[in-house]
Amino acid sequence: MKSEKTFTRSINELENIFSFLEVNGERFHMNERNLHDLELSVEEIFTNMVRHNSSSNQAIEISIELDDGQILTCLTDHEDTPFDFTQLGEIDFEEYIAKKKSGGLGIFLVKELMDEVRFEHLNGKSKITIIKKA
Repeated sequence: MKSEKTFTRSINELENIFSFLEVNGERFHMNERNLHDLELSVEEIFTNMVRHNSSSNQAIEISIELDDGQILTCLTDHEDTPFDFTQLGEIDFEEYIAKKKSGGLGIFLVKELMDEVRFEHLNGKSKITIIKKA
């Protein structure tokens, strides 16, 4: 069974998002490690949507469901210019450290923590689906 909820575009919503994920994680019998990975990934994606999409003031929709042994979590945002982070290449950590860069590692972390990451943009909405085996 799918569970959906809408959250305002505010970092202050993270506590409510974690509660939403925890309730559903229990419902789907997720182990603690997988739930933590999911919470960290959703936090990163949600935070990026809030910080980097100034073209929208609309709420962000989050859905979660158990399907064929996998937890599918979708975050949907309204944006005119989509940013498909799934197309970003791998990070060269030696170069990253040598140039003393900061930031940009969260998306890499999401890709590492999740079993699959998908992006689609249709009719002004971007949907990021992250998948973790239950």
